[in-house]
Amino acid sequence: MTDSDEILTRYLFGELSEPEQARLEARYFEDARAFERLTRLEAEIVDGYARGRLSPQMRERFERTYLADPNRRAHLRFGEALAAKLDQIAASRVADGAEESGASWWQRFISSLAGGRRALAFSLALAVLLLSMFSAWLFMRGERFRRELSGARDAQAADEQREREARQQLAGEQAREQELTAELESARGETKPQPTPAPPAPPPKVFAPPAVAALVLLASGVRGVETGAPPTLIIRKDTQQVRLQLRLRENEYQNYQLVLRSVGGGEVFSRGSLKPTHGTSGASFVLTLPASKLAAGDYILALKGATPGGELEDVSQSLFRVERK
Repeated sequence: MTDSDEILTRYLFGELSEPEQARLEARYFEDARAFERLTRLEAEIVDGYARGRLSPQMRERFERTYLADPNRRAHLRFGEALAAKLDQIAASRVADGAEESGASWWQRFISSLAGGRRALAFSLALAVLLLSMFSAWLFMRGERFRRELSGARDAQAADEQREREARQQLAGEQAREQELTAELESARGETKPQPTPAPPAPPPKVFAPPAVAALVLLASGVRGVETGAPPTLIIRKDTQQVRLQLRLRENEYQNYQLVLRSVGGGEVFSRGSLKPTHGTSGASFVLTLPASKLAAGDYILALKGATPGGELEDVSQSLFRVERK
């Protein structure tokens, strides 16, 4: 058996890795000769098993992997029936000196077609019918493989499109957040304090709202931390609170857990049994922290969903950066 035949055999037995299997399927979908070679090798292995000609190691691999598929077990029954019929044809020609017991079932079938004996007409017709059924089965299986590969490619393209749209939406949200921050800074710079007359009585205490630094994040899956530049949260000297908003694309769980931790450091915040709030922009979580909790550096906001059985499943991991000015 050549190295190429061994690779095809490992493919038939399900012993290749997923990348190797995908490359092989792409090649024989595009090359009819490669597909013909694969089907011919499969037929020879099935015929060898039906006739007891496989080595013990090959027979063990065949029974453990190939026969685990019900469709392939039906294929084996077909091969055994065809081999038995061809054995009958070969036996009927012993008297004419045409014994071909050492040949494969395919070679013996071709030899029986070349004999031209009218006494074997019915047997040959039955063999042709069985071979036609086998060819039709191979064709339908090849078409099924092509449809599955096409469906997988379409699904991958759809996932990539959704990911691009999510990135564009996140970029738009970040740009809007920066515009609002710039407008707020401009308004602060233009506001001048006005003198107030001294009241006859001590003025009541007025508590100014604390300065808040806000950042909007989009839950984009557990692989979200791997792509794109992280958004930046700017904390100034007068900032007292930090407001993080995590928007959900899908709300599939009854409650959630939020965990905020620094990259390479410890946990900053953790809270479970949370439910998102719903607004015009959809479901989201709002997390408010003292600004002193966050030092300059990179952080990950992890969201986990609670299953009905009480287990936590990863929903998203959002990476952002903190800068202090």
